[in-house]
Amino acid sequence: MELSTKLLLSFFLAQILCIRGGAGSVVSFDVDMIHSDSPLSPYYDPSITNFERARRAVKSSLDHQRVSHSSFGRSRRSFRSPIRAGEFGYIMRISLGTNKYPIWAIVDTGSTLTWTQCSPCEGCFKQNAKPYNPKTSRSYKLAKCTDPQCQGAGYLSCGYGSRCNYLYGYGDGSETGGNLATDIVSFWSTRCAKSVSFPRIYIGCGYVNGGTFTPVTTGIVGLANSPLAITNQLNVTTFSYCLPNLFSNGRSKIVFGPQAKLKGRGVVSTPLITESSYENPFYYFTFKGFRVGSTEITTLFANQTGNTVIDSGTTLTFLPYDAVHGMVMVLNKTVKCQRNYTAEQDIGLDLCYNIRSPGCDLRLPRIVVHFDGADLVWPESNALIEVEDGVKCLTIVGTFFVSIWGNTAQMNFKTEYDTANGLLKFQRADCSKSK
Repeated sequence: MELSTKLLLSFFLAQILCIRGGAGSVVSFDVDMIHSDSPLSPYYDPSITNFERARRAVKSSLDHQRVSHSSFGRSRRSFRSPIRAGEFGYIMRISLGTNKYPIWAIVDTGSTLTWTQCSPCEGCFKQNAKPYNPKTSRSYKLAKCTDPQCQGAGYLSCGYGSRCNYLYGYGDGSETGGNLATDIVSFWSTRCAKSVSFPRIYIGCGYVNGGTFTPVTTGIVGLANSPLAITNQLNVTTFSYCLPNLFSNGRSKIVFGPQAKLKGRGVVSTPLITESSYENPFYYFTFKGFRVGSTEITTLFANQTGNTVIDSGTTLTFLPYDAVHGMVMVLNKTVKCQRNYTAEQDIGLDLCYNIRSPGCDLRLPRIVVHFDGADLVWPESNALIEVEDGVKCLTIVGTFFVSIWGNTAQMNFKTEYDTANGLLKFQRADCSKSK
């Protein structure tokens, strides 16, 4: 038996008790997850305020959505590629190779490829951490053009020496290019109290990368529903996460496998619509409208099945303009606070309030979001974000293009993706105490 094969088997066998149970049943593992701007994050910059962080995240969402307008229509069939590259989002720690090189990577349900920058880098963006050197890993192996995983995706191609190359583009013009390869990918699992490792996982080793990536970006974990996504490579059909508040000290978890299933009171579910393809790997559900106070607001697109993408990597939520406009009109009548039109114009949001204006009592009426077959009571803490001292703005933006349920909408909700049964589930929780 070759040394490399023995090495891979030893890694696999060392973890098998944690990953698998009796009769080969899959046992869940979980991974800690924090916001990239949290004080717990290695990317945390203490020199900027939370207001600056909020405006930066909001601007990033809006900029990427505007760029995407030229490429994406309202139909989910035309939504073909990720809409942004360097969005401020939630991160988890993974390790690559036999030396377990650590990477803090963005958790992204809208990306199909898991990748990191590799050295020697020919055209890489500047990053704070050293790029991954695949030569330090005895388990690293270039993928060949004949590998099944190198077939079917438009961003994969056959290169010199029958190497499988990739050029993965984002909607904002950013790109990452390099070699598709296999390596050991390890996760630190709190549930298992150890690192769990998986051999021969396909990753992207990027040598030419550029665009809106920032120095703190060291990689992306692709969780979209495609053959190359980490979940599909691990044969995981259920995963869930709980996103803590932006910029908080909260440390939450993402759970893979059967233990990811939500249980107990307050679980609501709606059909999850997927195609499990390279070309359309996103997770869709059907948004119907709102009830704001006693007023029902129904979008004209309510009968369009799968009209909304759920995405962990986008900060804001973009929903059909008619529904958002209706919500703003109701809030204008019921909320007795001065609107900040300057902030709305400067930032690009639909509704902002001066919360310290005379007589202001910023308490939103009860908001219920209608999905297909489910109603979700949406708390005020998800609906508003403070973008500067004394100014709070609505986190939902009206759009005439593809709708996206972003991560501020998902905060403090356990969210389960069950691709085997085609269900998307939600359960209210304090995600900073998620276990």
